[in-house]
Amino acid sequence: MTGLRYAFAAAFAFLAAACFYSEEELIGFWGADRALEPGFYTHTPFHPEGGEWGRPTWAGEIAYENRRYSSQVANFPHPGARLHRLDGDIYIVQWERQDGVGYAIAFDYPGMLTYHMPDCSALRETVRDEAGVVLGPEGYCRIDSLSQLEDVMRLYLRELDGDVRLDGIYRRASAESWEDS
Repeated sequence: MTGLRYAFAAAFAFLAAACFYSEEELIGFWGADRALEPGFYTHTPFHPEGGEWGRPTWAGEIAYENRRYSSQVANFPHPGARLHRLDGDIYIVQWERQDGVGYAIAFDYPGMLTYHMPDCSALRETVRDEAGVVLGPEGYCRIDSLSQLEDVMRLYLRELDGDVRLDGIYRRASAESWEDS
């Protein structure tokens, strides 16, 4: 499979797995935090069955402007993303979709950021009730406020008890080493 096909497959998986959404952005300018330092990165999606794809599907300079992540390089996987610190080095990721706003969980490590697309249907009904979310017929759960988003993400992480599947990783790299490969 070519790199472009990998990128499309990863983008589809990223959007299809986005089970927590809102009609409007819940992480505004003042609620956004900076986790990933600007610089050159590679992005590698993970296979749904675990493990990274064979190689990165995107590489380029990532900037942090107006409390959003952006890149001038085509096909940046998460344009306009905002991060909001949940706890320690754990962040909520917000990005715009065609049908609203989606949310993910990111883990910040030195030189890299991994992310997970949470699955609302993975939560027991009692946990969804505690968070005040309802599983819709398509498997999506609507979030109405930032405090509800924070609560549901904490409950989600507690429910999974550390067994979080990774969906992708951004790694700090040098542009020169990438060009040589």
